[in-house]
Amino acid sequence: MNQYLETFIIVYETRSFSLAAKTLFVTQPTISIQIQRLEKTIGHPLFIRDQHRTIEPTSEGNLLYEKALKIRSIWQETQDQLDHLTTPNRKLIRIGFSQTVSQMLAANFLKLAQKKLPTIDWHVTVGNSNYIAKQLEQKSLDIGMVEKPLLIDPEKMYRKKIADDQLVRIGKHTGTWLVREPGSGIAHYTQQFFQEYGIMPEKTIQINRNELIISLVQQDIGETIMSQSVIPNNLPNTIINDHFKRTLYSLTANDLEKSLADKINTLLKQSVPLE
Repeated sequence: MNQYLETFIIVYETRSFSLAAKTLFVTQPTISIQIQRLEKTIGHPLFIRDQHRTIEPTSEGNLLYEKALKIRSIWQETQDQLDHLTTPNRKLIRIGFSQTVSQMLAANFLKLAQKKLPTIDWHVTVGNSNYIAKQLEQKSLDIGMVEKPLLIDPEKMYRKKIADDQLVRIGKHTGTWLVREPGSGIAHYTQQFFQEYGIMPEKTIQINRNELIISLVQQDIGETIMSQSVIPNNLPNTIINDHFKRTLYSLTANDLEKSLADKINTLLKQSVPLE
């Protein structure tokens, strides 16, 4: 990908020319020159600099960052596909897991896949359920697993049940609830739980990582609901009603070869931990 765009992404994310220089192992003047040349090329300022050496992206900078991430993703995907053209006996599959599913079965799946599908190379993405579905819709993934019911476009993908998953309530009743971010499967069921049980949290802390939520629960910071399959065995939990025994689904792109898709879905089912 264009080196100036790569530099721009790092500067945007670090909000620092000096940190970007350290990240890219170049001098700070080099970073400044590349950003200036990029701004000249597109005809718009990308950052606002002030006398205190802090920088903030302009509206044009925000837009370019969003587009640059997509360009980088497309470039990487193209490079991968070109590499596999030279090795026709191998195939690249891009698979996505929601966070809970990644903890529950991703390692088991990849271990099985190494044995059962030895000519497949894997690119693994982890994100919340909405993100995984969006990546499939944009053809950035071939198959994914999600943990909440989603409306899908049948012209682009199909859904298949892989496993059931029991949600439980964990943590000390402090009035504080540890909740996942919007778009995640757990966030969807947490809101349903609040409604069914008439709960009005005194305080919420939104966290996008299950591991951190578990750590805070263990420190008696608050409570949450979570998949029983991913919590430590020694952590007390309470099973909630049948409405919170959910289904985990795979979403498969329609253009993925049917026989290969069936093999992958079979391995996903076999990767579910035994109760």
